[in-house]
Amino acid sequence: MLTLNCLWRGAAAARLAALARGLERSDLDVVCLQEVLVRRRIGLLRSLAPSFPYVVRRPFGVAVLGGLVTLSRWPVTGYRYTVFRRLGRWWNAGWTDRVIRKGFLVSEIDVAGRPVAVVNTHLTANYGGDWSRSNDYAAVEAAELGQLADAVARLDPARPLVVAGDLNVPSGTWLFDDFVRATGLRAALDGASATWRPAHPGSRAIDHALVRGCTVVAAELCFRDPVALADGRRVPVSDHLGVSVTVRL
Repeated sequence: MLTLNCLWRGAAAARLAALARGLERSDLDVVCLQEVLVRRRIGLLRSLAPSFPYVVRRPFGVAVLGGLVTLSRWPVTGYRYTVFRRLGRWWNAGWTDRVIRKGFLVSEIDVAGRPVAVVNTHLTANYGGDWSRSNDYAAVEAAELGQLADAVARLDPARPLVVAGDLNVPSGTWLFDDFVRATGLRAALDGASATWRPAHPGSRAIDHALVRGCTVVAAELCFRDPVALADGRRVPVSDHLGVSVTVRL
């Protein structure tokens, strides 16, 4: 599987098209995308990655609720979207997270007769880059992680589970450690490498894939190199790297 924050602005459609063509050539089974905000981009994904017939999302007018889209080559037997009860403030940069109604998308996937739960999520951004307990952005993220932990606790513990997405919380912080401790999830990838591109000051490992009830066979960062757009330009596919994980059920 793969998780990737697609970056909603700056030639987003052209970059998403390049990504979709790459996904179609890949051996991935499940893809969790964040920041696919415009509803018409779903048609782009369907047309350029047709081998992923199951496209899970919640329409929100002309948008996609939370910007979350999960693609699967295996049948999806059910899904639900939950909006975070606590989101960014209207009076600071967090207001955008309220507008798109960030939350988490739970997909029930049938993998050769074995039910697997995949949770795709994107937490409120920490625009100050401060994850101390006194920081307001961190307090919002703590509330969102608490709600997500409660949802994980209600899932069947006998069912393999993957929680993936842009948590906007780095490995090694109290927020990440408390969430892992509360859920029993294990990080698939060593958090030492930044997933937000190093060109940005203060880059950290904020994109994660966490598992329960399955064995991680391999995990790596991907989309390090530029992709070719239809007009010939070569650009990064996003301002984030992707996290690719292989698990054994």
